[in-house]
Amino acid sequence: AGLSSNGYDGHIFWDAETWMYPSLLAQHPDLAAGMDAYRSARLTEAEQHAAATGFSGARFPWESALDGTEQIPPPVSVNSEGVFEQHITADVALAQWQYYLVTGDKLWLATQGWPVISGAAAFWASHAKPAADGSYHIDNVTDPDEENPNVNDAAFTNAGAKTTLQDAIAAAVALGQTPPASWSKIASGLGVPTAVRSGKRIHPEYAGYGGQLVKQADVTLLQYPWQLPMSSSVAQNDINYYVPRNDPSGPSMSDAVNEIDSSSLGTPGCSAFVYTQRSYEPFIRDVFHQFSETRTGGAFTFMTGIGGFLQEFLYGYSGLRWDAGDVRLAPSLNRQIAGVVLHNLAWRGRTFDIAIGSHGTKVTLVSSASLPLSTPSGASTVSMGHSVTIPTARPDLRPTRDAIRCLTPKASSARLGAR
Repeated sequence: AGLSSNGYDGHIFWDAETWMYPSLLAQHPDLAAGMDAYRSARLTEAEQHAAATGFSGARFPWESALDGTEQIPPPVSVNSEGVFEQHITADVALAQWQYYLVTGDKLWLATQGWPVISGAAAFWASHAKPAADGSYHIDNVTDPDEENPNVNDAAFTNAGAKTTLQDAIAAAVALGQTPPASWSKIASGLGVPTAVRSGKRIHPEYAGYGGQLVKQADVTLLQYPWQLPMSSSVAQNDINYYVPRNDPSGPSMSDAVNEIDSSSLGTPGCSAFVYTQRSYEPFIRDVFHQFSETRTGGAFTFMTGIGGFLQEFLYGYSGLRWDAGDVRLAPSLNRQIAGVVLHNLAWRGRTFDIAIGSHGTKVTLVSSASLPLSTPSGASTVSMGHSVTIPTARPDLRPTRDAIRCLTPKASSARLGAR
């Protein structure tokens, strides 16, 4: 809840890196650096936590505060997240690697980012257990879906561990170091299985998942931010399968991810905009229009929800993704939004603006050296003080069998998205 209330006792969760950090990183990397520094300053405590729980490397606590030790309130029988919700270590490592992708600061990577990323990789390497077929598995964890705790081969956790190992290898290469050979082997063997449900191939949330309600975005996070390789059909199937299984009493960020995923996939129709509506309208409270945690209350002001909402525009409609060699863009809009303008985006010393319009997207380099872009229509370069225009995808103009999808809905209930 930030400084607005004492919600969650003012403690630091995965919300910081996954929901708030990416918005700061895009436009205020100097502020994002402070969030990374919070973790690196508490690396020793994370290493002690890993050792105390039988692992190598660094294990960051689920609920952190001043000294970096686990602060989740007892009893464990009620609040088991401190034991099982270990994916936070992957979330922390991803934010550290993203900072390097955006800034290119090798000195920072060597002195601050690498110790955290490599510590996280060592943790996952010690946690993953080999099977006879050469695959690796992680047991006894809880994904973001806290309504289904202590499971095996959880999709989000496996994807996070796999990505952490891969990013750690890339970080080692950037620094001229040789990573342990086991990291690559384990990353290759850590799978995120698929299964057929109702005739469609999806990613089950965990081994034995039976289709029950999900507290919040979980499997849909495999597409963003983890960018797990998968076919577009499986990606769309995951959205279609899990959206109706989201708990209506859950937090506000789930539909923010649905928007980002749908924009990336170019889902025909106007579903991306509907997810935007669903991501904020039921949660806005008081004359200042601030986010509540859930439709009925919870933490207020809910900074996590604000962070998710901002990412819809920074990373959803823009299709913005960070890379070491260029900036990737894949802009799209539905007819309900006339345009989106993103000011003062930062990447490796450059500052640039993105103006997404219904017929084209203009990228203007405000300062510093040329900006390399990668877009669905090809690569291009923007010179300082100049602009390039790239096509804006219009999924609302693509054929769809859903005849009502882009029309104004009418319902007897004021609860947006409710049946």
